[in-house]
Amino acid sequence: MRELKYKHTENSRTMQGKRLLANMDACKIELKYELNKLFNMFDQAIKKTNWIMSQINPIARRNGQEAINLQGCFAENVFREFGSSAKNGKNGRLILTVKGYIILFKKLDTKGLPMNIRTENTKKINNQAIQLSLFSDNENSEAPILYFGYQKNKLGEYVDPRIVYIDEERVRFTIDAQQAGYIPNLFSTYSDDPIDNEKAAPVLKNKIKSKFKGN
Repeated sequence: MRELKYKHTENSRTMQGKRLLANMDACKIELKYELNKLFNMFDQAIKKTNWIMSQINPIARRNGQEAINLQGCFAENVFREFGSSAKNGKNGRLILTVKGYIILFKKLDTKGLPMNIRTENTKKINNQAIQLSLFSDNENSEAPILYFGYQKNKLGEYVDPRIVYIDEERVRFTIDAQQAGYIPNLFSTYSDDPIDNEKAAPVLKNKIKSKFKGN
């Protein structure tokens, strides 16, 4: 996606109570290590969720169980890899603060926007507004907010993980795995199964792999 031009300078943004401006090229450079970590952790969360779901009789699975397991596995990876830089915010929101950015995690709709119930808080986030009560963290009150998002297609596959930057309630730029330089391990499997996890029938699929196989 082509980066859009902004009409606000940093000075005018501060006067308007807006966070610092994020730039796609700067994000790719400054967060190169972290983005590769996040894309890898998303891959690993899907593999672990595949295994967890394969242990549950299909007739016993509850609505939303798959999504909750995926979110929990991903959050577990984030806390393990980033330590005190990750925390649970209000309403259980997973927040990662790293290198002057705040990263939130959310499933995306068909327009590439976070699937949030529209509230005053989500409106402020999607307008990059300085709102200390959102995160209870004065130190990062001007840090740009990014989303690490993903979508679910009609086949039930979790696809297209990417970084999304939203301002004025519009997607301003995205960074997908390929743009971040992430190269997935196409042959790795979840290794906590004491029997043979490779025999477990996959429940989720991650289309990020097919994108690289076709290149």
